[in-house]
Amino acid sequence: MKDPKDLVTAVSDLRDCGYNYEFSIKDKQLFSDDLSMTFEMDEFIIDKAYSFNEYQEPINERLFAITLTKEKTKGYLVDAYGAIEAADSNEIHIKFNVMNINHVHPIDDEETKYGLPRVKKALFNEEPDRYTFRMGFPDFPPCPFGNKFEALGWDKEDKHYVWLASSIIKDNRLVRELYKK
Repeated sequence: MKDPKDLVTAVSDLRDCGYNYEFSIKDKQLFSDDLSMTFEMDEFIIDKAYSFNEYQEPINERLFAITLTKEKTKGYLVDAYGAIEAADSNEIHIKFNVMNINHVHPIDDEETKYGLPRVKKALFNEEPDRYTFRMGFPDFPPCPFGNKFEALGWDKEDKHYVWLASSIIKDNRLVRELYKK
């Protein structure tokens, strides 16, 4: 796989190479919704890792190509919101602190990200109460990876979803909303 220009292309390329399962970190383990299974850190290897930079933002998206060593099953993990960094586990930090990450600097539309209006830190600083960070809401727009978004920014004034820069997500002023049934 050649170096992709952005995260969407990279996930698509990995799927074309047989990395068909999406993984996440759950309870200090690698988890697959598709397989309904969890895996310990020693049960998989990281074949390749990429990081993606937005303009004037620190690295905020990482992609890992993963192979389960016993099953020889391949998949990927997208870390777009710093879940790995936030995990309370040295084992996770060590496993995913990959030194040979390919850094990709995409040429992207300044105004949008994955079809959503992009909100950068400067705009957020003008009206921090205008935005919230919604998690688990059923009305999220379709994900370009063919999966579902787990969390997105919400513009309370214009009443639509937005893509928040990672520096905003880490900002203590951003209100988080967990969907309640």
